[in-house]
This record gives sequence, C-alpha cells and structure tokens, in this order.
Amino acid sequence: MEIHEIPYICVAEAGSFTTAVHLFQPLLSQQIIKLQDELGAELFHRFYPKIRLTGVGQTFFSGTQNALRDISSAKAEVHEMTASGTLKMGAIPTAQSTGDSIWFGDLQFGDNS
Repeated sequence: MEIHEIPYICVAEAGSFTTAVHLFQPLLSQQIIKLQDELGAELFHRFYPKIRLTGVGQTFFSGTQNALRDISSAKAEVHEMTASGTLKMGAIPTAQSTGDSIWFGDLQFGDNS
C-alpha cells in the first residue's frame, strides 16, 4: 500500500472529506484523485457535504482494511519475536542474610533462531 492510499481510508471511514480532519482537504483531495486515476475508477459518490462509497470503492475499502489488519498482525508478530521481557526474582530472607551471591548468567527466552 502506498502513502496516497491512506487518505482514502480516512475519508471512507469519516464519510466526508471535511470530517477527515487529520489531513488538509486540498492535499487529501489531490491524493484521492491520484488514487482514482491509478485505479481507473471512481471510489466515491459525492453528496455535499457527505460521500458514499461506490461499489468499487467498497471493494477497495474492504481490501485496504484487510491489508491494515495484516500489517498490524505482522507488526505484533515481529514485536513478539524481538521484545525483551522483564524478569522479576525474589529470595527468601535466609538466602539474603547469608551474603551468598547467586549467578544466573545470561538469560535468554524464546526462539532466537
């Protein structure tokens, strides 16, 4: 997915160009036009100030939602593979009072292949 496709999702979710407040409307409109030109299809029916998705627009919107879910899932999977955890350890008072130190070495968790 290219960057000019993201504003399309914002507009489709908001239901209007003016409600999609995260981007300036002229830039947003230009990017939507560029995307429609690239796809060769109109994505919106415009009923000022609201919009509705065309059939093609609905299909594309569904596909973009699936792609975003896949990206989110892939990010979570990578995060899970690379995240470091926190190990909390405790000791009974008698172990602490003896002054003995305990060496655990380098601990590694998970599949590091």
